[in-house]
Amino acid sequence: MGFFIAQIDTQPSLSYNITMPLTELQQSITDDQTSMELELGSPSFVYNGTTYPFIASVSSFKRQLESGGFTSVQMLTATVRRYNSDGSLLFNYLPEPQQKITYNGDGKTYRIESVRIDPSNSYFRIVAEYAYRGI
Repeated sequence: MGFFIAQIDTQPSLSYNITMPLTELQQSITDDQTSMELELGSPSFVYNGTTYPFIASVSSFKRQLESGGFTSVQMLTATVRRYNSDGSLLFNYLPEPQQKITYNGDGKTYRIESVRIDPSNSYFRIVAEYAYRGI
C-alpha cells in the first residue's frame, strides 16, 4: 500500500492549492480526459461561481409519474476530472446532491442528483436534472 504526500501551498488569500503526486493510472486518465475536453471544444459548467471543464454525456430525458400524468425531466451527466495534469486538485470540495450547476453549453441550471467517484479517484460523475421542470 503506497502513501501520498501532499504539498500544500498557502496563498495570501488563505486559499490552499493542494498538489499530490498522481499514480501512473491517475496521470493517464487525467491526460486523456484533458485531451477529450479539448477535442470536444472545452465544454464547461459553473459551480459556486467557478468554471470547470468536463465531458458531457448526451442529455437524456427521464419520465416521472405525477398527478395528472407523466412529465419529462431533462437530465445531464457530467464526467469531471479530479486533478489538473500537475497533480493539483480541480475541486477542494466535491459538489453534493441538491446543489446546482449551470452548463455553459445550453445555459441551463441543473440540480445535482448524485456524485460518484471512480475507483481510481481520477474523476467523478455528476448526474443532474434540469432545475426548472417543464422543458
